[in-house]
Amino acid sequence: MTKLVPIGIEFFAPFKKEACTLCGDCFYRCPVLNLSKDESIKEMKRLLAGEKTKRVLTECQSCFSCNFYCPEEAHPTSLILQRWNDQYKSEGLRKRGTYYMTLHPHYPNFRSHVMEHLPKKTRDLVSSWASLKPLKDDTLTYPGCNIITFAELSQASFFKDLDIRGRLEYCCGETLFRTGYRDELFQVTKRLNKWFETLNPKKLLVLCTAGTAVFKNVLPHYGLTYKFEEIKSYIEYLWDELKNGKIEIKNKLNLSVAIQDSCYSKMFGDDYMDLPRKILDMIGVKVIEIEACRENMRCCGIGAGFSVDSSYQPFKIRSAALRNFKEFRKSKIKTVCVYCAGCLATFTANKKLYAKKIRIYHIVELLQMAIGEKPSFTQKAKKKRAKHFFWGTLRKQVPHIFSKKTFKIAEIAEDPPSYGDAW
Repeated sequence: MTKLVPIGIEFFAPFKKEACTLCGDCFYRCPVLNLSKDESIKEMKRLLAGEKTKRVLTECQSCFSCNFYCPEEAHPTSLILQRWNDQYKSEGLRKRGTYYMTLHPHYPNFRSHVMEHLPKKTRDLVSSWASLKPLKDDTLTYPGCNIITFAELSQASFFKDLDIRGRLEYCCGETLFRTGYRDELFQVTKRLNKWFETLNPKKLLVLCTAGTAVFKNVLPHYGLTYKFEEIKSYIEYLWDELKNGKIEIKNKLNLSVAIQDSCYSKMFGDDYMDLPRKILDMIGVKVIEIEACRENMRCCGIGAGFSVDSSYQPFKIRSAALRNFKEFRKSKIKTVCVYCAGCLATFTANKKLYAKKIRIYHIVELLQMAIGEKPSFTQKAKKKRAKHFFWGTLRKQVPHIFSKKTFKIAEIAEDPPSYGDAW
């Protein structure tokens, strides 16, 4: 098997029509669609012609695996995003999609609902991250939207020296990118440029793989002009700290887990995807590799909501998440480790609909246990947070699940409102 190497900014460039040979590999090898070679070729022909597809435009989860499968590097995912963008401009999104918009506070959304129900101590912590005071050193640690809703994870002792700054209003725009909303991404980068210029960091440490990829290789396509000397993922940070002996392992965990890979980890190559596995091995955790892993991984399930036709249809999202659970169980796996807080949110929320027991851990929790530290995000708190994700989503979306009403995303102002105005 060819070793995956880190991709560059070109990976997210527009589709190259002249390079496509209609070989069909892109959708034939897709771990979500499972199309035949003939069906794959027909679907690509429809995409090229700007026609509605039978399955691709409705079922794609924009995990970018097809970009890896394309032997000509034509960037088929970019064509899908282009068609979604055309469809959105023509039709708009179904009203139910408002509750999944990351554009706080334009719309009350599933994250702001969770924020309203955070314990006071956690809300105070998150409020402190909104500070615009000068940084303690030259590194800004960016939490991302998902860590903000699981802020307790940041309280592990090995993160104590990090200067975390962020708020929902400074979302990196990752989901907007994966749903094809180009104009809105340019608005996001205007806001981010101004924020970075205010704090003036030299380096960026990102507490999620997705945000790392977006800042490094995506947003420069959409107007991000602020330059960092270094952009680093927290997974790389943790591995460096372990190698240098700054994190001391005290308890080997003697545990077997499957890994739910981040959709973006494959874009940093095999060496990066090895890191969470090396960390787990160091703390006594055996990784059982399932078929849908590494570059063949499937999105945790949230991607099933990204198409315009889906507009975040909750049943589709939950069906995609349960598909992953069934594969874990098929491999006789009862414990899953994630290193993306978005996967943590999707899995813990949808676990309520799965009849069989399955444990979900974030890698930070396991590392805390291995250093003899009680996880700062307790199992009780995790269950409660999952409840708010689950019931909050249902209660807000149920009136609109079958509604045919549509909307267009509100313009994202360069200056966000005062922090907490929507709470």
